[in-house]
Amino acid sequence: MLSCLLLLTACSRSPQPATAADPGPTVPPGFRLQVFAETGSTPRMLAFSPGGVLLATATADGKVFALPDAKRTGRAERIVTVLSDQNAPHGIAFYEGKLYIAGTGRVVRYDWDEANLRATNPKALVGLPPGGGHFTRTLVFHNGKMYVSIGSTCNVCREEDPRRAAVMEFNPDGSGGRVFARGLRNAVGLAVSPQTNTVWASDNGRDWLGDNLPPEEINDLGASGGDFGWPFCYGNRTADTEFSREATTRCPSTVPAKFQMQAHSAPLGIAFYTGTQFPPEYRGDLFVAFHGSWNRSVPTGYKVVRIEVNERGEATGISDFLTGFIAPGETRKGRWLGRPVGIAVGPDGALFVSDDSREGRGKIYRVTWEGK
Repeated sequence: MLSCLLLLTACSRSPQPATAADPGPTVPPGFRLQVFAETGSTPRMLAFSPGGVLLATATADGKVFALPDAKRTGRAERIVTVLSDQNAPHGIAFYEGKLYIAGTGRVVRYDWDEANLRATNPKALVGLPPGGGHFTRTLVFHNGKMYVSIGSTCNVCREEDPRRAAVMEFNPDGSGGRVFARGLRNAVGLAVSPQTNTVWASDNGRDWLGDNLPPEEINDLGASGGDFGWPFCYGNRTADTEFSREATTRCPSTVPAKFQMQAHSAPLGIAFYTGTQFPPEYRGDLFVAFHGSWNRSVPTGYKVVRIEVNERGEATGISDFLTGFIAPGETRKGRWLGRPVGIAVGPDGALFVSDDSREGRGKIYRVTWEGK
């Protein structure tokens, strides 16, 4: 979506407040939904420390929080500010005991003190193109490499900086940087597939092609990356009408989307279910947080969906999982109760989901399996 969406607010209006009649978020039968924490902030991406403490970036507030639950009650006992005065911290990961934070213009590594929940000794590893139309940066580690996503500066355009609309690959110390995958307009979510052993990415499609185009995408970046089409094509190598002449020669050689979803849903965080708490049929499936539409005649998104992935790494179907973040029957004016962003699987197999909306008071939800 456009930059105003990723500035964590709607472009042209403010949402109506929730009312007592709104049902609130729900999960399928057999699952239990709890509020793990109410941060009062803007939690985005989530990661667990080596000792099992949940951390969250609060992009709009420039902070990183730790949310310990030492007694395993299912609710954070307190909210600890780990970092503050950051420049749009978004991506978060732990690698070999160190904490990595991706802000809009750089990736910084910290020493992590598990006992005191402190991040110290910052070392800037990578300079990134800052700001732009899509300013959030996400990172993930895989096979000894660090992957960082950098969104486009625009809705649809030819980028001058090859690092834009791409996923970069680095060594963990920030050296050896190269463009790994390009043609990704805004790959906010990154996760490693247990079936394919490759990095998968969500991708936000362009605006102003109507209610149902282009599809939002899940892409498998594969062993060697490649060109995923933007701005010339989308979905299954479909040519963008603004680049029809160039698309004729470019699109046939691009990598088609792994899975296509409803346009304007704004897929952000993704996570494969690698736990064992949920029923066996959920294991290896991909959960995707839809932040929600802003320029569609009928709102869409505002939920978490489950994409079924078989043992061969094929995405075979999609269904709603965590819903109820938008008031029933709402039209374009919009009245949401929350906007899901980050997803993480906890050490105990519970699923955690962040909500960065002020209306939802920055909640982080915890989903567990309770049985039939």
